[in-house]
Amino acid sequence: MTRRTIGIIALAFFIAGAGRLLAHHSFTAAYESGKRIEIEGVVKEFVWRNPHSFVRIEVTKEGKPEIWSLEWGSSTQLSAAKFPVTRTTLKFGDRIIATGEPGRDAEAHRIRIFSIKRPVDGWEWQGVVE
Repeated sequence: MTRRTIGIIALAFFIAGAGRLLAHHSFTAAYESGKRIEIEGVVKEFVWRNPHSFVRIEVTKEGKPEIWSLEWGSSTQLSAAKFPVTRTTLKFGDRIIATGEPGRDAEAHRIRIFSIKRPVDGWEWQGVVE
């Protein structure tokens, strides 16, 4: 094989895989755009990462615990926000109230966060991150 042929093959593989690097899901595909729900629960896990951070909380409904996944912005977006969030802002055991768009699949127990409050000390965050 010539260098040119190898170069063309390598470029083809790069282009074929580039879409995955740039892929991003649509929030309207996963969440009920325009609807809002509020849930209250105890933080079980705060996953601080890119491209999206997640808060997992335990919500008690009708005496039964449910784990909810709350999708938030990236660590970069949250730390640069008007109300900065860091990896230590939320801790295991914090009781929070979150408002956001519910997931399209109600059984998935998930929301896209638009506001979050910690009543014990008055901390709160609100905004929209993509």
